[in-house]
Amino acid sequence: MSEFKKPRLGFLFMIANDLPEIRHFYTDVIGLPENSYFEDDAFGWLSYHMGDLEMDWFRADTPQAISSEWACQPGYSGGTREVTSWAIEIEESKFEEVVEKCKEEKYPLFQEEPQFRQESYWGFTVRDPMGNTVELYYVPSKK
Repeated sequence: MSEFKKPRLGFLFMIANDLPEIRHFYTDVIGLPENSYFEDDAFGWLSYHMGDLEMDWFRADTPQAISSEWACQPGYSGGTREVTSWAIEIEESKFEEVVEKCKEEKYPLFQEEPQFRQESYWGFTVRDPMGNTVELYYVPSKK
């Protein structure tokens, strides 16, 4: 067997019906720094670089279904949809501001207030404009 470098997940490719709406959610509400954004009549993409992972959104050629169900995730109970979902770590100092923005924008919320989960972190679960379950979280600093 040949030697190879440690594998890593480099890119996550996502599809969006409305790229500006996805951009608003992840850039303006959540606060992710954009890597690149482009949209014209023929094509559209949006990219975020987070650690070693790049999340790339592409505009759908045909409208995709938007889920109204919550994904099963280990951090909270109640989701029943067995699909991919993700968690995004938010700076502790920005967490409450992001939660309030999600409420103000009226995104679907799993619960009204953040919850202390698994006796280790604060989590708040929301669905993005495509219906993906996104857990926003922070691990409290130890002082």
